[in-house]
Amino acid sequence: MIGRIISCVGGVYTVECEGEHYRCVAKGSFRHSGLVVVAGDMVEFQKDGEKKGRDDIGLVTRVLERKNVLIRPEVANIDTLFAVFALASPNPNFLAIDKLTAIAAHAGIKTVIVFNKKDIADSETAEMMYKTYTDCGYEVVMLSAANDTEEVREKLLPFAKGGISVFTGPSGVGKSTVINALFPELHLETGDISQKTRRGKNTTRSTTLYKMGEDTYYVDTPGFTLLDFDRFRFMKKEELVYAFPEYRELATECRYTKCTHTKEEGCAVIEKITQGILPRTRHESYLSLWEILKNHKDWEKN
Repeated sequence: MIGRIISCVGGVYTVECEGEHYRCVAKGSFRHSGLVVVAGDMVEFQKDGEKKGRDDIGLVTRVLERKNVLIRPEVANIDTLFAVFALASPNPNFLAIDKLTAIAAHAGIKTVIVFNKKDIADSETAEMMYKTYTDCGYEVVMLSAANDTEEVREKLLPFAKGGISVFTGPSGVGKSTVINALFPELHLETGDISQKTRRGKNTTRSTTLYKMGEDTYYVDTPGFTLLDFDRFRFMKKEELVYAFPEYRELATECRYTKCTHTKEEGCAVIEKITQGILPRTRHESYLSLWEILKNHKDWEKN
């Protein structure tokens, strides 16, 4: 039988197949080979009687080819990634945004950047964030999720229908509020901002796919503060330039074929930044990620 992994709790996977849900464990050889089954995976499974003493537990025997996979949050076969950040309380962090969008771009995942809390942000900040990322080729949506449910549905639903959509972003930005505005029947937990640390209390416990229509799934993921490039090997340093959409074509115009786009004379990317055509904040993020990735060795694994 072929089905989709919906969630995993305590090593037991929920597999959806033809409208039914089955509880399964993963084949032991997966662990030895280092293969981790994640939400969103399409799998081959035997539905029952495969675990000694537990005839109600099936067995995942094979993971079908993935079109993409993220390590954190752990989810596969994503169509759209909604990167949710706040315009205020907490203030937007360029490096955090650019880490996430770079990973999504490298994986071939469409990214929609959602800036929440526009009602408490100053107009200058909102305009600057919008221009920075739309000029770089991203879809950008501004919201006040806590105040306008209809606005959320009107702006986000068209991006999500007919595929798997991941909602992710730092704690405290209103990610669960955005999802609740879209799907109030989910009743996802939301946490208040800690007045002491000004960081959100992460209330989302595990990665879960919610089916909200035919071939339409929405994924809620554990919140994170930073994507850990030091620990996880997302890409090679030479691939980083292609994870910044606004740099891809320019990279072919540089004087040197092996230009790193960090400091070389004749770099077309740096030239556009110096001219004010491309945002300097994005290049600062690029430089930070380059420094991390250049220390990774080819033989290193995640």
